Amino acid sequence: MNRLPAVILALSFLVLSTALAAPPTLLLPVPNARIPVAGVLSGGQPTQDQIAAAGAAGYKTVINLRPDTEPGFAWEAAAVKAAGLTKDNVVRLDVALKEAGSNGPVLLHCASGNRIGALLALRAVWLEGKDPAAALDYGKASGLTGLEPAVKSMLGLPAPAPAPASK
Repeated sequence: MNRLPAVILALSFLVLSTALAAPPTLLLPVPNARIPVAGVLSGGQPTQDQIAAAGAAGYKTVINLRPDTEPGFAWEAAAVKAAGLTKDNVVRLDVALKEAGSNGPVLLHCASGNRIGALLALRAVWLEGKDPAAALDYGKASGLTGLEPAVKSMLGLPAPAPAPASK
């Protein structure tokens, strides 16, 4: 008896159910956009139109790592509410990242993406027990740039050797 059709049908249901259970994270055109983990779009400050697009694309939460005292985004709370999203800050970051797949995608941003990468690298070591060097690479892939020396220090990684003096 040939079981191949039954196996193909069973695998098809498995693939389809997996695809339906974890919708793909839509990469929106925010500055320095990246998808560091399934269900999370990170990057720099989105515009009002990009926040509206995130809501239309099924995003459920916006997490802004910029402090309220930093200028340039006073309009964001109204745009988030108008798009039907919720706004959280760093206090809920770990929970939101853990829930990203089940509650819908999360738009995680700061001004440029640098703080996102720093925070994700530190989270990878401190909360997930990852190797510091691998976590630093993950942070850089997630947007870490100018904060790299501080993150290296916080992770206990050696600072880069100074460049040789030119003659």
